Amino acid sequence: MNTEAIFSVKNLSCIRNERALFTHLSFKINASEALLIEGPNGSGKSSLLKILSGLATPLSGEIFWQGQNIRDILPIFRENFHYIGHTNGIKLGLTINENLMLAAHFSEQNLPKNTAEILDILQLTQHKNSLARQLSAGQKRRIALAKLLLFPKKLWLLDEPFTALDRQTQTYFEAHMHHHLQKSGMIIASSHHPMTISATSQIVRLTSC
Repeated sequence: MNTEAIFSVKNLSCIRNERALFTHLSFKINASEALLIEGPNGSGKSSLLKILSGLATPLSGEIFWQGQNIRDILPIFRENFHYIGHTNGIKLGLTINENLMLAAHFSEQNLPKNTAEILDILQLTQHKNSLARQLSAGQKRRIALAKLLLFPKKLWLLDEPFTALDRQTQTYFEAHMHHHLQKSGMIIASSHHPMTISATSQIVRLTSC
């Protein structure tokens, strides 16, 4: 019987500016599980998430998706996760609609039928033809959330997901995070303060050296 975790990290180490952010870090998660990365600013949370997404390289260690090293299957791995970092992954020179159409193109899908509903809930409807660079930090963050909700993927990698969001949007997105786990999704999220996604969430605490 194959008991290999869907996503696993083995002996991961990272050094930035001659300082060890974390060493020999290992964990694994499976369907319907969440892992929270906690720690103060500068402790390595963003660096870890970039490494997990394949956007940065660790000093040492390996990352596996369904038993295969992600370096060997990057195109396949990228089809299975959403990553939201500090820059939100949006094109500032495109409108909200154009950003969503670009996401649809890369996902090889049409815009879902519930696009208008999601934009309305995220209070983006009246700005849908505005360039992203003209929008507030909170609105840019909500574009990233719209992409995540409209084009589902198995694994969510979220760097400080509630940054720049009002309380109403935080509550709405929290509900979707719970729903994602109930639908056999997986979440790895960072925060500089305690955050509850699931009662059974694993926690990795990073400390500033």
